[in-house]
Amino acid sequence: MFKRAFLFALCLATLAASASFAETAVDPEVGEETTIVEDYVEDDGMSEIVGKADQERPSIEGLSPLYLTKIKLMTATGTAASIRVAQDETSKSLGTVSKDETVTIYKVYPAFVLVEYNGIVGFVKRTCIDENCTAIDPETTPPYGVMMMKYVATTAAVTPIHTDPDDASEIFPIVVGVGSKLAIIDFVDGYAKVLYWRSYGYVDATLLTDLTVVSPTDVPMSEDTPISAFSSFFKYNNGVELNDGRVKNIVRSCELMTRVLQPSEQLDFNAQIGPYKKANGYFPAPVLIDGGSQPGYGGGTCQSSSTLYNTVRQLPGITIVYRRPHGPGCARYLPMHQDAAVGSDSLNFIFRNDYSFPIRILAESTGEGVITIQIFRAD
Repeated sequence: MFKRAFLFALCLATLAASASFAETAVDPEVGEETTIVEDYVEDDGMSEIVGKADQERPSIEGLSPLYLTKIKLMTATGTAASIRVAQDETSKSLGTVSKDETVTIYKVYPAFVLVEYNGIVGFVKRTCIDENCTAIDPETTPPYGVMMMKYVATTAAVTPIHTDPDDASEIFPIVVGVGSKLAIIDFVDGYAKVLYWRSYGYVDATLLTDLTVVSPTDVPMSEDTPISAFSSFFKYNNGVELNDGRVKNIVRSCELMTRVLQPSEQLDFNAQIGPYKKANGYFPAPVLIDGGSQPGYGGGTCQSSSTLYNTVRQLPGITIVYRRPHGPGCARYLPMHQDAAVGSDSLNFIFRNDYSFPIRILAESTGEGVITIQIFRAD
């Protein structure tokens, strides 16, 4: 068990949809009986940008090996993954590693991992590796993909997210509204570093207020100190048909997620945050149906469940009972392998509180660009 002191995007058209990834829904306001696979969200086109501040050389000097994993390509015809000189799939290839071969991971980034293979050191896209990584030292290494947050703050103004800690740098499409909570990785040169889709983003710290430290252990400094936190970003007021319903569904699911879990108690997302119906406060939103986008109730709740998944994974006293990704490409509003799809018997997220104390889940969204979930001790 690792120590706490360490730290939906559009699925690919090649999604391996099957009966086990579907549910049947009938609603007179949505249409005839349909096969719902997952909620649909448009790719923002900037989900894998690496700013100047986060560009690094392919070196493992001074680093300890973290994980062993195999190359697992998404396409049936793929045979090898490129090891590149930079976190850019168009950068120079230093070599290749064949499917099912094992690589050693030294560092994990939002879209890439730094690996060593047969003396070659470089960057491999996370879409090319198996998420079932083996931690070399599980006592000091968090599970693969876990990203620890150090702070939570509230936006005091309309808040743009930059690609670098520099006001002159490019701005990501999603601008966060006033009064929104943000989970923060760290501060860099006066900017709060956040996880934006499959990139890092930077927020001017002068636009933030009510800064709270996330406890580095399971013993918080006060009852107001969370023991884990996580944020994910979504589009709003973008003119896309039914996107407003998706945003409302995220806000509604936050209301239903906020609760206390006693020791040994489970949270079953479909059972307790669903059912995803009008009678439960949900709205029609884009969902992926038989390979195309159509209206369906509950679209957007997969982003809520995925954000919760990333929040609870930071806690060694929480046991994941059941989780499935959104097909081989996962949801692009989070790093590869970090999503948790919901909406059917086979798409659900279930976890159990195995701590000796109750936990309180606080899920919040103003509906303006971000959902943030915090977990507190409730004893």
